[in-house]
Amino acid sequence: MIRTVAPEQTWLLRRDALRPGKPLPSELDPRDTVRDACHLGWFEGERLVGVGTISRHPLPLDPSAIAWFVRGMSVVESERSRGIGGEILEALIAHAAKHDPGGIAWCHARLPAERFYRRHGFELLDRVDLPEKGLRLRMTRPLTP
Repeated sequence: MIRTVAPEQTWLLRRDALRPGKPLPSELDPRDTVRDACHLGWFEGERLVGVGTISRHPLPLDPSAIAWFVRGMSVVESERSRGIGGEILEALIAHAAKHDPGGIAWCHARLPAERFYRRHGFELLDRVDLPEKGLRLRMTRPLTP
């Protein structure tokens, strides 16, 4: 079941899935507090097994676009390949589309996640080498079909 969560509730799962061995954040990312930012979690009973966030954030190659940045998509390894990440992503897109139907969603996808994002309508815009994170695929899709 998908529920809204506080940004801090996403930290442990994100760290374990995306940045193992790194310390947990000690403060909110400024993107977490942007108006209409949305943090969602997938729960199996009371156990949080998947998370994702979307918030308004300019697309670097088109700062005038109405853009929403998808980030922190994470699912506990033992729960992957069940469609949880896709359900969270589609709920995040629906949230953003409610606010800005003519906007776009974008992300910095890890290379192994390219197929996942393509299945959900994202297309490759370019490749970017992010400091401390490495090579990512900048991908975009319209918020509404």
